[in-house]
Amino acid sequence: MTQCQVYVALFKPLRVSRHQFKKVLNCMKIVRPLKYQEIYVQEKITKVDSLSLVLSGKLVVSQNQKALHIVFPHQFLDSPEWFGVSTDDFFQVSIMAMEESRVLIWHRDKLKLSIMAEPFLQAVFDHILGRDVVKKLMQVTQVSETMAQSNGCISSGYGDDSEDKPMLVMKSKGSDNGGHGLTALINRQLQDENVPLLPAASLNSGKALIEKVYHVLEVD
Repeated sequence: MTQCQVYVALFKPLRVSRHQFKKVLNCMKIVRPLKYQEIYVQEKITKVDSLSLVLSGKLVVSQNQKALHIVFPHQFLDSPEWFGVSTDDFFQVSIMAMEESRVLIWHRDKLKLSIMAEPFLQAVFDHILGRDVVKKLMQVTQVSETMAQSNGCISSGYGDDSEDKPMLVMKSKGSDNGGHGLTALINRQLQDENVPLLPAASLNSGKALIEKVYHVLEVD
């Protein structure tokens, strides 16, 4: 995905002008390529000093070696950290490429300072990133439910023989129950990011949490 495609996909629908988008691009640090199983963020080690948008490929977000959700193109790797997390803080999750990927990286503080004087651009980023956070909350809820059933985990990807290890490991082979385990969920997400991530019952149970996030975003 090129910078022009980023504009068309995310910013143009919100009526951001090309001039305004150029101001955003001026805060860009680099487009970083990632290899299969390359670690992009390591929990409690990597500082929150960037804003990262996936251009191509897929990455898995995990905590304590347990998969939380998948990040696809047009989605951000660190949208939750945009709200109320300083650049002195460390990530509480790890992020690893599930295939060859490309990530557009902004200087986080430079970007925030750049849009500080423009309430419209601030509102645009809060909207885009807030929507991204809600999608992640929905995915995490679904994965948590399947984790309880399958007790699945994700390998760290470290070590000399990590290339030969499956990235997703099921502790109990008999617990998948016809595709309801964590591996099946992740595979469905990889095959089609548009697959509904929550059944209706789960969506209703998580409605209050999602509405709370929206409320916080609106207040801010």
